[in-house]
Amino acid sequence: MSDEDTYVGSAAAQALGEMGEKAASNELITALLNAMHGKDENVRWNAWNALVEMSKKAATDEVISALLNAMRIDDKYIRRQATNALGKMGEKAATNEAITTLLNAMCDEDEDVRWWACEALRDIGEKAATNEVTTALLNAVLNENTHIRMAAAEALGEMGEKAATNEVITALINAMLDGDRNVECRLVKVLRNMGENAAANEVIIALLNAMDANDPYVREAATEALGKMGEKAATNEMITALLNAIRVNDENVRQAATEALGKMGEKAATNEV
Repeated sequence: MSDEDTYVGSAAAQALGEMGEKAASNELITALLNAMHGKDENVRWNAWNALVEMSKKAATDEVISALLNAMRIDDKYIRRQATNALGKMGEKAATNEAITTLLNAMCDEDEDVRWWACEALRDIGEKAATNEVTTALLNAVLNENTHIRMAAAEALGEMGEKAATNEVITALINAMLDGDRNVECRLVKVLRNMGENAAANEVIIALLNAMDANDPYVREAATEALGKMGEKAATNEMITALLNAIRVNDENVRQAATEALGKMGEKAATNEV
């Protein structure tokens, strides 16, 4: 990639990207980092793409530091790629500096950078579940466009029970009422992933309402969410709703309802069941 012919340098970077993690030696990673500061735009772009593909194996302190610096520069395209690459490192990128930088990226002027920041926090998962992160993701669920709202909701879901605070649960329930089918389905799955910590009465009521939704995917997700809550969700109203769900036409909903009842143990052992 030090070749004076920019086309050769660009092709070399692209080839390394196609090789992915297999090419992620220290020497090649250093070469990619150097190429990112070159004069030719195509070489820089292909070097970034190559590092994105290698990033899972390339999660060294040097690479993480380079990506964090890149997330602060003026070029929005490089900020996008740097945020993407950081997310691909998953838990390996769960440093305090990285999480702080991702939080700042959620306020970026570029919509795609904000989306990639949510995706990166999702990939890092529970290790990113600080109060500041859950608050920022919650604000994104409530205030952003659909594209980013869904990414933020999925990130909260990957943080599981650590994100299952009363504030988060209440806000997610309220967000389910805005009529956006895609967001509603994602939010139901988020509550499901939060597990038993989300088994508050308000959540159970919201999921029971979701079981009456017109969309079969929302109904199925709500039924699965109730099942994951186990015995804590085994109210009379909920058991009745699951019994009704067993009789619907949708096979996936019937199966989810049957499995949900099975997870509720003795509390679901009524004559009707």
